[in-house]
Amino acid sequence: MEYRYSQQNSPNNEHPMNQGLQGQELLNDIYMDMFLNHILAEQQISLLRNAIDLALDDRDSEAFMRHTEALITLQKSILEQENHQMYSE
Repeated sequence: MEYRYSQQNSPNNEHPMNQGLQGQELLNDIYMDMFLNHILAEQQISLLRNAIDLALDDRDSEAFMRHTEALITLQKSILEQENHQMYSE
């Protein structure tokens, strides 16, 4: 038996294949955004750790505290975003 899809049954009269492709494109965009955010966060963490190491080498306690606080804040922010994404799925 052959099944044919009627565009009348589809919202906005779109073919189901187009809807599937749009959904896949949206999913790809979401994954790409998550991947880029992860890479950016890793880069920021690396830069802060290097700045902390430099502050330790220079015995600069103010810079050490400033960069350490920034790193802690960033890591908390990342954890909050990850928890939000887990519970919103």
